[in-house]
Amino acid sequence: MSTGPLKAAMIGLRIHAGTLDPDKNHGLLKSFNAHPDVDVMAYCEWDTTEAAALDAIGRMHPTARIYTDLDELLTNEVFELAVIMLPPNEAIRAALRLVEAGKHLYIEKQAAQTAAQLEPLRAIAQQNEVVIQVGYPWPCHPVAKAIKQHIEAGDLGRLAAMEARLVTTGIGPGLRDPKHWMYRKDGEGGGMLHMEGGHWLTLFRFFANARVKSVTALCSRVIGNIEEGLEDVVTVALEFDSGVHASLHMGYLLPAVGPRNDMFFALRGTQGTATWPEPGSGAYTVASGTPNWASAPVRSYNLDLAPRPVYADQWGYEFVADFVRAIRKQREPLVSLDDAVHVLQIIDAAYESSQSGRRITLG
Repeated sequence: MSTGPLKAAMIGLRIHAGTLDPDKNHGLLKSFNAHPDVDVMAYCEWDTTEAAALDAIGRMHPTARIYTDLDELLTNEVFELAVIMLPPNEAIRAALRLVEAGKHLYIEKQAAQTAAQLEPLRAIAQQNEVVIQVGYPWPCHPVAKAIKQHIEAGDLGRLAAMEARLVTTGIGPGLRDPKHWMYRKDGEGGGMLHMEGGHWLTLFRFFANARVKSVTALCSRVIGNIEEGLEDVVTVALEFDSGVHASLHMGYLLPAVGPRNDMFFALRGTQGTATWPEPGSGAYTVASGTPNWASAPVRSYNLDLAPRPVYADQWGYEFVADFVRAIRKQREPLVSLDDAVHVLQIIDAAYESSQSGRRITLG
C-alpha cells in the first residue's frame, strides 16, 4: 500500500459523479479529489453519451489519464482503489473485474441488480482482502447519528417500530425521462424500490442494529409511465429478527409544481419517539417518558449542517472519508458489501412478495 496518498481511478460518470467544475454539480468526483489521502490518477467511461463530460474532466484535471476501456486502464495504471459510478447491470461487471485485480472499491448504489449477483463479488473480495463500501451514506447524516445516540442512551426505551416515506417527482414529460437507465429493467433492474429504497433500508438497519427477518410488499405500476414490469408505487412491511417492525412507502407521484420530495422518518419505542419530518434537514424532535426527560419530555433540535462542495455536503464527505480510513486500517467500512447484499435480499424479497401475495422469510 502507498505510503503517500492512495492512488485512485474513477470508473463511470453516470450516477452521482458530478463534475470538476468548482461552481456546480457537486458529486463524487469532487468528494474523492478533495480527500487529502486520495490521489485520483485516472478516469474511465466507455458510454459515448458521456464523451463530452469525459473531455471536460480531462481539461479540468490535465495530469490525470483518460480511458474509454476498463481493460486498457487496468493494463496501464497502478492504483489501489476504484470508485464505480455505473448502472447496476454494468457496476457488477466492472466490480468483479476490479476486485479480481485486487482493487478496493467504492460502489455507488446499487452495486448489482440482485443479491445473487453480489455473491461472487463477496467471495473474491474476501479472498483478495479488499475493502468494499456501497453508496448508502445516510448513517453519516448528523441527525441520523444523533437519533442513534438517543436510542443507545435509552431515551426511546426499547425500539419497537419505524416508518419512512419518500414520494418524489413523477416519470413523464418535463419530469423524469422514462428512457433513462434508472427507470428501465435492463439498467437499474427494478423500479422505485430498487432505485431509491436502499437508503431507507440502510437507515432502518442502522437504527435497529438487526437484520430483516420477513418482508411483505406491494410493488405496483400505478401511474404507468415507468417501463412495464417495474413499479412506481411501493409499500413494504418489514419484520426484523429483533422484533422491530418497519414500514416504507415510496412513489414517483409528484407533479412538476410544488416540492420535489415529500419525505418523513419516525421511530417509536416503549418510552419515546423520534421524528425527522424532512430527512436531509437538521431538524428533528424527540419525546421521551424516561425519568431523565421529566423536566422537558419533548425536545426539538435543529442541527447545523456543514456545507461542502462535494456529494451530500460534509456528511457525504465523511462517508467517503470512512471508506478511506477502512482501507488504511483494513477494517469493515460503515456500509459494507455484506450490508449491500442484505439490502438487495430485502428488495428481492419485496418483489417476490408482491408477485406471490405472500410474506417472504429471509434465510
